[in-house]
Amino acid sequence: MKSFPPETVIEKLLAAGKVLLLTHLRPDGDALGSTFGMREFLRAQGIGAQVLIPCELPRRYTGMCRDYAVSLSQAELDGFDLVLALDCANEARLGCGDFTPEDLRRKNFICIDHHRGNSLEAGESWIYPEAASTCQMVMQLIAAAELPLPPESATFLLTGMMTDTGCFCFSNTGGECLRAAAMAVDAGADIEKIANNIFFSKPLNQLKFEAELIETQLRTVCNGAVAYACVTGDLLKKYGFDLREDEGLIDILRGLEGVIIAMLVHRREDGWRISLRSKDSRFPVVDIARKFGGGGHTMAAGCTVDVPEFAGVENLLIPEFEKLLSGEK
Repeated sequence: MKSFPPETVIEKLLAAGKVLLLTHLRPDGDALGSTFGMREFLRAQGIGAQVLIPCELPRRYTGMCRDYAVSLSQAELDGFDLVLALDCANEARLGCGDFTPEDLRRKNFICIDHHRGNSLEAGESWIYPEAASTCQMVMQLIAAAELPLPPESATFLLTGMMTDTGCFCFSNTGGECLRAAAMAVDAGADIEKIANNIFFSKPLNQLKFEAELIETQLRTVCNGAVAYACVTGDLLKKYGFDLREDEGLIDILRGLEGVIIAMLVHRREDGWRISLRSKDSRFPVVDIARKFGGGGHTMAAGCTVDVPEFAGVENLLIPEFEKLLSGEK
């Protein structure tokens, strides 16, 4: 896959008459922030822009993300002269509704993403793995174009920068990221709105769910350097917890004193979905995820393994953690 320079991408966007914006399924803060932030920017330039999200949004984002399509007809798709995918690394995760990636490739199809190993194969792409978030990339793209940034767009973009960096606490927070965040604040980003909607509005059932998850499911190995938990169906049912709201859940495990690697696991139809996080750059988790067919970022990655029982997940992953922490290749 060839990554084009950002100047090529912004030229294409600004020359378009009507742009369709897509992101990945089960969107998180960076996916929604970059998609809606780009939409508000394009509309401010007089360009028609619409977002397609063919799935329900996490509760915390419903107050911010409005006026989007959940489906499109072929005739409606034909009305767009450019399709832009943001924060999506591969075809399997692309939220394109009833259309296929091939349908999109027949149009002017562009991708902006910060995931290493992006395999979406859009017609033109800007892939920048050194960026902490796709929102940072969009912010830098707009700044380079020297065009005004609406406050609504700045708020969306700052949202993604904050969520993908753990409010600028994770090791992916660099100078470029902080400068992009500062530009968003200077453009009028509503940081109070972001904080209250995304970080300080957790419902009581979620707090109870998290408390029981830690009380009943938390396990540690490797002398406490690895913490993991399995989200069971019974626990989800008991508290009415929706796994669309799991953004940040693994950080409870990562935040335990002495923990270096955290793993959160839940059962899906295609197997056990495994999320991995590390808080020490000497012990990246992405290679473990890749070994089992997954991927992601150096310190935040995931995969799916198809084994009958959760004990099978432990048997597969714990030896990998032991090797990583011991320095064994």
